[in-house]
Amino acid sequence: MAIASGDFMAAPGMFTTALASKLDKVDCSQVLAAVLKADRALLGHIKMGPVAKNIEFNWIEDDLNAVVFSGHTLTSTSVSVLNFTATTSLEDKVLRGGAIIAPRNSTSAGCNEMLLRVASVVNQSSLFTAMYGNTTFATCAVTCDWIVVAQPYGDSSDASSDISKARSKRDNFTQIYERAIEISQTRKGIDMEAVTNELQLQIKYRTLEIKRELNISTILGIGYYNGGYNADLDARTSHGILKLIQDPARTGTATNETVTDAGQAALTVAYINALLYKMWDRGGLDETADPIIVVGANQQRVISSFDKDIRRVEQGERQVGWYRDLFLSDMGLELPIVLDRWMQADKLLILDRSRVSLRALSGDAWHMEKMAKTGRSEKWQLSGQYGLELRNADSCHGLLLDLA
Repeated sequence: MAIASGDFMAAPGMFTTALASKLDKVDCSQVLAAVLKADRALLGHIKMGPVAKNIEFNWIEDDLNAVVFSGHTLTSTSVSVLNFTATTSLEDKVLRGGAIIAPRNSTSAGCNEMLLRVASVVNQSSLFTAMYGNTTFATCAVTCDWIVVAQPYGDSSDASSDISKARSKRDNFTQIYERAIEISQTRKGIDMEAVTNELQLQIKYRTLEIKRELNISTILGIGYYNGGYNADLDARTSHGILKLIQDPARTGTATNETVTDAGQAALTVAYINALLYKMWDRGGLDETADPIIVVGANQQRVISSFDKDIRRVEQGERQVGWYRDLFLSDMGLELPIVLDRWMQADKLLILDRSRVSLRALSGDAWHMEKMAKTGRSEKWQLSGQYGLELRNADSCHGLLLDLA
């Protein structure tokens, strides 16, 4: 791999020959950070998060209470509820007495025009209701989405019960990335025009190799301990983005909440839009979201060919070929398209950049350490320990797999 420039090695606070000759341990984290920042593929879009305090690190995810549920009308005075949790009383959540509800996407005539007032909740599965305002009852026999329009509360009423949701905890592992450099006394003393500082050059090469390994692990890695929980003695790996989207709790069983299996079909605009709406329905793509599309070369070719048949080339135009670096969804979102060498050919990833970060283990960011000398050779070890944090993996990120 050709290296066009080594400028990132010489910025303030980074590696210098003087440091290498005086210290047994040199912090090279800014060297790695500069390489990641300059990366045009996936890693250039992932920020560095707070340091991890343990090799198995955690983060907390909070959720708002739902205001949408599925159901259908039984009679003019009752609604059958299907998908609220059975472990928590509906009265203690959003469907308390007095709540105003309405169909959201009913296909039955007149249903979307009516509003109902909840009188009481029975057995967490049925609502006793009455018509609200001057709306007219219509039968919603087919199950559809319902939405809580309002939860009016009386001036003289006591404070309602707390409805805070229990926090969920997600976790991942840090993974050690390591390379060694060994330089003989003879090589150290040779003055070559092409290479003025062999140690600095090898640090650059090994850092780029680590960036490549970090890139691959960030996409494809699976969290695993080799031999049990034995702290730093274990060769452990970190869960990557694709695995966390499919199985965010790392139970070994994929939930695939925001995953679409294309079944070997070709990628289309409709597939991407449908995945975005799936994320939208689960609460993703909110006002803080910063989504991108990540693909390999195979799917990039397909995206670049979208609408190719309706494009026109003007007479005298010298440029040939087609390329797309921005996808405009039919909900108005603009998603930059990121081409990554290590993204698998049959997959398309939608990643919310505001909810992903790399975390270094405290005191173990990318550094260079001098090893014991062997004969006439000096040996250095480059190493660091990093893990991936992916928040709201099953709602704010999406995956299309098994594409043609």
